[in-house]
Amino acid sequence: MTFLQTQIEIKVEKLQQFAIGQRWLSDTETELGLGVLIDVDERSISILFPKSDETRVYARNNAPLSRIVFNVNDEVQDQEGNIWTVESLEDRHGVIRYNVVRKLEDGSDERKSLNETRIGASIQLSKPLDRLLASQIDYKEWYDLRIEAMQMQANMQTSPLRGLVGARVGLIPHQLYIAHEVGKRFAPRVLLADEVGLGKTIEAGLIIHQQLKTGRSERILILVPDSLQYQWMIEMRRRFNLQFSLFDLTRTASIKEHDPELNPFLTEQCIIASVDLMIDHDDLREQALEAGFDLLVVDEAHHLMWSEEEGGNDRYDLVEEFAEQTPGVLLLTATPEQLGVESHFARLRLLDPQRFSALDRFLDEEEQYHTTAKIAEVLMSDLPLEPAHLEAVEKLLGHPIADEPEQRFRAIHELLDRHGTGRILFRNTREAIQGFPGRDCQPAALPAPENWSKDGKLREQMWPEEAQLDGLWMETDPRVNWLMERLRTDLKHKKVLLIARSGPVVEALENALRLHAGIRTAMFHEAMSLLERDQAAAYFAEDSYGAQILLCSEIGSEGRNFQFASDLVLFDLPANPDVLEQRIGRLDRIGQENRIQIHVPYLIGTAQERMFRWYNEALNIFSNISPTAQTLQENFIVDLKDCLLADKGQQFEDLLEEVNVQRQALEAELQEGRDRLLEYNSCRPMVAQEIVQALEDYDDNTLLPMFMKRFMASTNIDFDEQSNGTVIIKPTDQMQVQGLDIDEDGMTVTFYRDQAQIREDAQYLTLEHPFTESVMEMIRTQSFGSTNVALLKTNALKQGSVLLEVWFKVDVVAPKALGLPSSLPTQLIRVLLTENGQDISAKLDPEIIKPYLHHLDSNSCRQVVKARREIIEQRYKQALDIAKSSLPALKEQAKEIYGSKWQYEIDRLTYLKQFNPSIRVDEIERLQKLQKEGLTLLDGLAVTPEAIQVLVVVKP
Repeated sequence: MTFLQTQIEIKVEKLQQFAIGQRWLSDTETELGLGVLIDVDERSISILFPKSDETRVYARNNAPLSRIVFNVNDEVQDQEGNIWTVESLEDRHGVIRYNVVRKLEDGSDERKSLNETRIGASIQLSKPLDRLLASQIDYKEWYDLRIEAMQMQANMQTSPLRGLVGARVGLIPHQLYIAHEVGKRFAPRVLLADEVGLGKTIEAGLIIHQQLKTGRSERILILVPDSLQYQWMIEMRRRFNLQFSLFDLTRTASIKEHDPELNPFLTEQCIIASVDLMIDHDDLREQALEAGFDLLVVDEAHHLMWSEEEGGNDRYDLVEEFAEQTPGVLLLTATPEQLGVESHFARLRLLDPQRFSALDRFLDEEEQYHTTAKIAEVLMSDLPLEPAHLEAVEKLLGHPIADEPEQRFRAIHELLDRHGTGRILFRNTREAIQGFPGRDCQPAALPAPENWSKDGKLREQMWPEEAQLDGLWMETDPRVNWLMERLRTDLKHKKVLLIARSGPVVEALENALRLHAGIRTAMFHEAMSLLERDQAAAYFAEDSYGAQILLCSEIGSEGRNFQFASDLVLFDLPANPDVLEQRIGRLDRIGQENRIQIHVPYLIGTAQERMFRWYNEALNIFSNISPTAQTLQENFIVDLKDCLLADKGQQFEDLLEEVNVQRQALEAELQEGRDRLLEYNSCRPMVAQEIVQALEDYDDNTLLPMFMKRFMASTNIDFDEQSNGTVIIKPTDQMQVQGLDIDEDGMTVTFYRDQAQIREDAQYLTLEHPFTESVMEMIRTQSFGSTNVALLKTNALKQGSVLLEVWFKVDVVAPKALGLPSSLPTQLIRVLLTENGQDISAKLDPEIIKPYLHHLDSNSCRQVVKARREIIEQRYKQALDIAKSSLPALKEQAKEIYGSKWQYEIDRLTYLKQFNPSIRVDEIERLQKLQKEGLTLLDGLAVTPEAIQVLVVVKP
């Protein structure tokens, strides 16, 4: 007590008046619950803690106890577990009697008097002031962490990057532009049609992530072909930390068996299912439709066929049924017009049947649009505008423009906004995006062994090794020795990705390379667990001591990208050109810095050689992405199979020549028909670059790494920083917080985007990662760090006096989708008052006084609170009044910001609706409804106390 007596002017008050029946809380053992005083004499008091069935005896003069008295409007729980609200209270010889009320099921009120001895033993003080006065005082570090967490959350609420920062993706402008443009819409209905390798799945994932984070969508259904279910699930989990459930026949049957009355599709919020599951099982389709979703995502949308005469195929009809009942729809295809303008129209019709109701009218509009596109191309070029161009622009826009850069720029954007499919269709091409180094084919013609099958089924001729699970095929297959030799020589110092069709083949090859050739290897196939695959990918990614070669089964060409490697070995060739493109696409992607070298071993005079020649000479698929490859193969599949099964001589040569000619003609036609205005609209460079720059700034300046490390250190969460920049996080038995989303076995994380791109075994920790969100949620909803007492060492204030700092959160109760917090001019109010009530909040910024604040031991903290209780309560009431007094001005500012933001978009869309029929009436009406709802809810703006700190002024 010496320190407090000399540094603080404490008036020693008369000894506490103890009375049997009073309720007290232990300052040092709050987990004991609420105690009742059962005995008192001149020297000691005895407290029974019913919750823990323990009795403690304390010295009467310095018992570490806090008297618990509930105030009017507080909620209390009786010993039967009923919740009551305090209406009034009275002191009867030191024991409190509460007059309480509660609502009954029939809506009537029940009132009674409740002696404090009948209060339940469980107590959770959540209000900062209550906790402070009850001497529940947190560590100074916890208090600081709480304030920093609130500030980071407030900044993210207002950030235009919300929903974008948490994705493990590179900062690719066109992907981020589409995500930003579409993800912020309510019920977006668009066709994502980028060319292969430009990241449609990433774009869809970014949109889904944004929709979920902003509350615009909560229930999402992804419909894909059977072969892509796993890829989508992994992509959503690894890149976006989104837990989608895979629904197949086994899972739905299991749910039905457990509860026949339960709709399986109501058991999860985010679901991936195959299109065939829905087509083959009417009952499941009906249940999925009945369950309802906010957003429907359909991959491989070019398989949705439709014609005016015959209608749609079964896939089209299925998606049409879901699209009619789902507000938001994303269709993904790399070939929007490849299968004909009628099929292209059919997909647009799914997105907006009112806008695209007649094919003839659509064709007329497309014809007229060619003029617009040509004018836009001139505007985007450096060529001077001729009088005919200026006249055409004036006719299109309704007003003249001058041939000046700014006016040309504005004219382009007006044309983009008015373009018929501009808001619905997004298509980026490799030629428009650029930045692809290209690829080269390195064929290896090998002599076929005598026992090689040259007749029989195509499978037996192409992939005979798959029938020999014992691995005996390796003894005679020349591809094995060729591979070993290449890895020892030309490819010795390179990272090599090998893809084969099946897991057993990969295992046999890996075993031979590792044991017989001494080559560092890693494997990746369907029999491995997710953790094992992550570890294999991480070992392959290691620069100095990692695997030289990663051997993958076909799943290696789905969902994983290895742009840091540039050598690809195709140990065999798939039967489908799309699958082949997927394989090559693991390396030939955005971010690849070197030309891809595609090594293709094949056996001379076999079906393997003929398949290689088909892909190389007819489809040209090894040198370039061929948007026509799949269509051409389907058109010539009968002739192709005949030639693959047996050597047809000149017939095969003629087939190669005919298909090659057709391919070149189709590609020339596609190139001629390139819609450069659409491409520009799919990635407006200036806007895209602003988004990239904002994310780069966020990455460079985020305070999250230091915050998380301090949080874990202060709460006994084990974290081990590795030399490679990753951090291993593990829970411990001594953890001081509960309810965090942390793996029991621990997890490897990184805070850095570049490293997250390479180390797929490490989770990318951002403000939008589930673990970080669980930390923020725990801090927001629990009392973590909400109270503190500290020393303020300064000569500028009266020695021994106290200051009170209170943080309030500006709250508004509203649906998440409205995004009202983003319109608040401030979300946190800090009030700092001197002991005599002077408001010095503006004079002493928290960052200014932070270096002068110091820890105070817990016993001294309790003594300060008890000695200055009356002052603390008075200043707190004053702080609350100050915070409340700022609400009217905040409310008006918030309404202005919120209303203007929505009104701008409403006015813009209303104006553009005159020229662009793709803008839906219901879209505008919904914006108007949301604007009105938000403005009404902002009237309920309130402040909530979040943290309170007592500062004791002492000499430096």
